[in-house]
Amino acid sequence: MNEKTDHDLLLEVHGTLLGTNGQGGLCRQVDKNTKAISKLIIAVIVIGLTVGGGAWGIVSKLLGG
Repeated sequence: MNEKTDHDLLLEVHGTLLGTNGQGGLCRQVDKNTKAISKLIIAVIVIGLTVGGGAWGIVSKLLGG
């Protein structure tokens, strides 16, 4: 059988993590996903504050504030 040497395995792992032949690799994909998740969390917080602030304003007006 044609067994891979340690050097071949290291090159394969390196190529998978950092990418080869113009492909991104796992590290770049994780970075893109982290940025997307951060933007999503910020958007959810802003929407929640907007809705919460509007509801608070309505309740305070109804209670005579």
